Amino acid sequence: MTTATAPAPPPPTSAAARRERLTLAALLLVITVVAVEAMAVATAMPTVAKSLHGLGLFGWSFTAYLLADIVGMVDAGARADRSGPRAPLIGGLVLFASGLIVAGTAPTMPVFMAGRALQGLGGGAMIVAVYVVVARAFPEERRPRVFAAMSGAWVVPALIGPALAGAVTDTIGWRWVFLGIAPLAVLGAVLLLPVMRDAGGGSETAVRRLGTVGSVALAGGLALVQVAGERLDLLAIPIAVAGVVLLAAPLRRALPPGALRLARGLPTLVLLRGVFSVTFFGAEAYLPLTLTRLHHASPTAVGIPLTVGAVGWSLGSWWQSHGDHSSRPLVLMRAGYALVAAAVAALVAVTFTGVNMWVAVPLWAIAGAGMGLGYPTISVLLLRLSPEPEQGANSAALQICDVMGSIIGVAAAATLVAAAGTGHLQTAMRAADPLLALVAVSGLVLASRAVRPR
Repeated sequence: MTTATAPAPPPPTSAAARRERLTLAALLLVITVVAVEAMAVATAMPTVAKSLHGLGLFGWSFTAYLLADIVGMVDAGARADRSGPRAPLIGGLVLFASGLIVAGTAPTMPVFMAGRALQGLGGGAMIVAVYVVVARAFPEERRPRVFAAMSGAWVVPALIGPALAGAVTDTIGWRWVFLGIAPLAVLGAVLLLPVMRDAGGGSETAVRRLGTVGSVALAGGLALVQVAGERLDLLAIPIAVAGVVLLAAPLRRALPPGALRLARGLPTLVLLRGVFSVTFFGAEAYLPLTLTRLHHASPTAVGIPLTVGAVGWSLGSWWQSHGDHSSRPLVLMRAGYALVAAAVAALVAVTFTGVNMWVAVPLWAIAGAGMGLGYPTISVLLLRLSPEPEQGANSAALQICDVMGSIIGVAAAATLVAAAGTGHLQTAMRAADPLLALVAVSGLVLASRAVRPR
């Protein structure tokens, strides 16, 4: 059976091409700011916790960001559909910068966590608004390359961010890691103002699936689930049940109708993004610990697999952006799941002290390449399947699944590590990595429900 080939889209006019270039440059600046912050904060956090006497709240400094991220995503999705992406994107940058300043000047750990929460609100608003801008500023055939460029914006921060943050922390102090990034966010807001004038407005028929109260309940439910995962006593069960009950209703409203029963098309597509996050980020969170505890690797050595993984992600994303993307999304998604599953399962080898720790480098490059193939493919499909009045809401749902997947993956690995005990990390990771890999295998199986082969 043959299919007709769609005619090639006409090239954009010089004015339209210039507008697209300026918009892409502005979006890349936003992504770069977020990437620099992510890489730098991870490096500085041990020093922050020690300085502010908050080692007990170390993990919650990251969780505060992620939970506030969800609230920012939901709010930005509704605003973008109703009034256009300009306000949530620029407002998100301002909130992000404010959070950096609060964190950088914090006298205590609770104040620092408040700054992290402000950063999360801004970061969630920005990423949802970025998706809406991509949908409205670029024709469908150019979106794969836009997402590839956005993935590439993480490479330089991944290469230099940890080392630069470490140098700043060691010389002038950890506070300047946060305060030094804040001007970049403010500059981004200023540069975006003229570009965002043409980003489009909202729609009178925009859907509002979840309000602010619902998003707070969703974040609170996830927080309780994480608390339960960190406990090994009888209280863990009622806490987990309370968390699931609290998040169930708002989650159902936040996702596209039919998502929880894996309805074909967009509903399953959104959930499949979370499947990637469970496997990749769950394994990535404990890879440095494995290399440090079992192979006595230095902090510099531990960062190498993570950096190579970021490069692999960028290369995979570049690959998916070439060719006729509309004819092969299922192939790209399945390839992404297969690579991530194989690499994460193979990480079990690193838990054997007789195996060279550098085996983790090619394995994490493979995992990153799989994410580069699958992540942007889902993004492109989401925008293709979303009517304009639902672009913000659907983009928010996609990002919520990202965050939930990360939290679930990390919490699952943490539970196994806690159950095994600190002296049995090998045993815990030999169970965790294969289980996380099975989650990616489930994504490979379910991919056909989101995309039908041609």
